Amino acid sequence: MFARDLHLLLTFATLVAMIVVTGEAAVRLVRGRLPGRFASQSLVVVLILVVMAAAGGLALLVGGHRPKEWWHAMYAGFALAMIPLADSITLRASARWKALARLTGGLVALEVIVRLFQTG
Repeated sequence: MFARDLHLLLTFATLVAMIVVTGEAAVRLVRGRLPGRFASQSLVVVLILVVMAAAGGLALLVGGHRPKEWWHAMYAGFALAMIPLADSITLRASARWKALARLTGGLVALEVIVRLFQTG
């Protein structure tokens, strides 16, 4: 089934992109650097991938395919919100706090994405 395969492909791409964002935050934490162009662009890529995967999931839902657990929809919302929420909390913080917040948000988002695979 093409729609399900596309949904899984987008979710795997989101997982990989989230690993990149989390790794970038870890490097910034160690170096004590402010977020740069790569940090903002990678966040945009992750958000676009999450929205595309969620849209594919909604298409599957409309087509009659249901997730194993309804928690799946809640986890998708968490995956979308974790990093922007972490970034917004530390708007006026130092470089290390910004990196730590994004790292924490990224790690939680990674766990949420793994949980999405378990509930899908």
